[in-house]
Amino acid sequence: MNCNICDSEIEEDNGDIVGNFGINPVAFCVWCVSSMTDMVIQLNSFDDIESLQERINDLKEEQYAEQKQS
Repeated sequence: MNCNICDSEIEEDNGDIVGNFGINPVAFCVWCVSSMTDMVIQLNSFDDIESLQERINDLKEEQYAEQKQS
């Protein structure tokens, strides 16, 4: 089995991931998983302290609102 992105051999014992996207089987090596994770972080501005603080504040407000409703 090979990584769906870079075609390197999958070694689950080394942290590579094997699973499914819906009904489609997928496999990703640790390097591609790391790259995808970094891409998500960048796309969502999670690498920017101000954006992170804003998101934390939003989550706190949501949590507070939910607690008030309970």
